[in-house]
Amino acid sequence: MKYIVDRIVENIAVCEAENMSVNYISLTDLPAGTHEGSVIIFKNGVYSLSVEEEELRRRKILALQDGIFDE
Repeated sequence: MKYIVDRIVENIAVCEAENMSVNYISLTDLPAGTHEGSVIIFKNGVYSLSVEEEELRRRKILALQDGIFDE
């Protein structure tokens, strides 16, 4: 399952899952370095960061913004 960290409130990461559900995950369960916008992969009972997917999402968002504001 893949999650995107929407925001962090106190020690809880509010995440959106691939199926658009909202999940609340304790920061103590997530890898060090987790921040708003992080892409988290949950596989075999372990959470890990996907820096590559986060960067890809960031590039797509910037491209969309450029398309909107450059016209």
